[in-house]
Amino acid sequence: MKYFLLMGGFAGFAIVMIASLYAGNRPATALRDASIGLFVGGMLFRMLHAAYIAGIKGCISDRLRGGREVDHSEELEGQKRA
Repeated sequence: MKYFLLMGGFAGFAIVMIASLYAGNRPATALRDASIGLFVGGMLFRMLHAAYIAGIKGCISDRLRGGREVDHSEELEGQKRA
C-alpha cells in the first residue's frame, strides 16, 4: 500500500506543479498548490488501492464459496461433448 500512496503523491505533486507553473503562478504559490496536490493524490490512490483489494478479496471469496460447483459442472459438460 505504501507504494501506491507514494506513487499517487508523486503524480499529484507533478501534475499540479506543472499545471500551476504553466498557469503563470509564482514558484512559491506553485509549490503550495503542489503540496496540496500531493496530499490529495496520495489519499486518492490509497482509497482506490483499498477498493481494488476489497474487490479482489470479494471475488476470491465468491469463487471459494460457490464457484466450485459451477466449475465442475462446466467441466463435466465439456467431457460429455468430447
